[in-house]
Amino acid sequence: MEQPRLPLQKFAWLVRAMRAFHQDPKIQETASFTAALNRHLEEELKPATINRLESGKADFTIERCSAYEKALGLNALDLVDCYLYASRAQGLTPKTSSARLTEATSTEMELIFRMGEGENLTTPEWLRLAHLYRNRPDLLSRPRIRETFLHKLLDNAGQSFEKEERLVREVLITTGPDVLPILQERLRTDPLRYFTTCEAAGFMTGTQSHEFLADLALGMRDGAVTATLLEPLRRSLQANGRGPAGMEHRAPEFKDYALKILDDTDEFFTAREEAFTFLRWGGFALTGREHARMQSIREDLQQLRLVTGQAWQRELLAEVKKRFISDLSASPLAGAGTPLEIPGVQTFIQEGLFSPERIDRLTASVLIRPWQLSGLLGSSLGAVISQNVDKNNYGVQRAAVRFLTKLMRPEALEPIRTIGWSHIKDDSVRLVVGWALGAGSPEHDASLLRHLGQTATTTATRRVVALSAARLGAHPVLQDLASSTDSLAAAEAQELLRQQ
Repeated sequence: MEQPRLPLQKFAWLVRAMRAFHQDPKIQETASFTAALNRHLEEELKPATINRLESGKADFTIERCSAYEKALGLNALDLVDCYLYASRAQGLTPKTSSARLTEATSTEMELIFRMGEGENLTTPEWLRLAHLYRNRPDLLSRPRIRETFLHKLLDNAGQSFEKEERLVREVLITTGPDVLPILQERLRTDPLRYFTTCEAAGFMTGTQSHEFLADLALGMRDGAVTATLLEPLRRSLQANGRGPAGMEHRAPEFKDYALKILDDTDEFFTAREEAFTFLRWGGFALTGREHARMQSIREDLQQLRLVTGQAWQRELLAEVKKRFISDLSASPLAGAGTPLEIPGVQTFIQEGLFSPERIDRLTASVLIRPWQLSGLLGSSLGAVISQNVDKNNYGVQRAAVRFLTKLMRPEALEPIRTIGWSHIKDDSVRLVVGWALGAGSPEHDASLLRHLGQTATTTATRRVVALSAARLGAHPVLQDLASSTDSLAAAEAQELLRQQ
């Protein structure tokens, strides 16, 4: 566990670290913790099972994660979120007792009634209904109930952010392809609010999900949507055992599409990251002209792939480690006997900052978020990035801001704000800062959002600033964007104002 590489190994490391750094000695001690955990479970675990779970040698379930949350005093669904994400990232289906649900008991009937009355359901409640819908579609086959379920589910998805987005993704995956026609319409009318939901289709089985992704990619041409379409499309083709050959006669279209996205340096950089990966994965042969064009933007492509000197990487990581140890030693979070050098942390930071694959970077940051020291880690990392990574290394700046954003900690927002007010070379850095501020507050972040909107040089950044302003209820920022000369960003800002 000193170098957790697979997603579920990282999850096991997280759970063990949370217990090891807990302030209560009874939580740190395995036997007493097991007793506390069993009070929240219908099964009875042994201390040996706890050790196997926390070393990655036994399987977690959603129910076990929920029990851990209660025993550790965490926010609800903090570990469930990570477990679902790690399982899917490793190509596995998360385990839960709800998966065996085949009959509608009074519990499910009450959920259906509450849903029809417009009450907000929790993610576990949505997931329970999704399993029932998948296992017994006849029980929810009445058109009114079925349509209410699918539309209310997507209403919930459209209001989600970060952790909630990942949780609702699992509900969409479980519900299956029936949700895709409605999702497609939502994407066409409100792409910026729904683009992350595309990921769910990549985990669904059957040709319908593959066709949904392919048709949307080639028919919609929206950078925000593209950023979350190409990776699920690769995943879908790979899962069906077809790989790049599964594109068949549409391969030339996909090649042209990916090249156009990659060539447009004003496009969402996340879309360009995925387009680059898609081209490499597909093994497409480039013409001499296409190859020359890629050579002309070689420096920018290196920023996308985070190509940096190995010696510089080691120096930066060593500086982060040194700063974290110093900050931890001075923190009240470090109790008596707390180790200051923590095995495994370096793996999360290295992959979160320098992995060439976007999904690997996101996985590293998501799976360390609930750790009680992640806020301190984010503060240490942010300070080092602000001082040691200049504007010319904007690929690492972007990766660092995204890492800090996924932590969802107030301390991690401070260095993001510092970067936002600094002199920025590439507009994509403004974009990631603008997205991060969606988790901030109007009092602290409205002025910075306005600054980002005024200094933005691309439509992509203005669109993201508008969405974050809407999330914060920063109406003056939305009004500025709604009256701007950028017609696409202005139209979206106007629509967001109407929805307020």
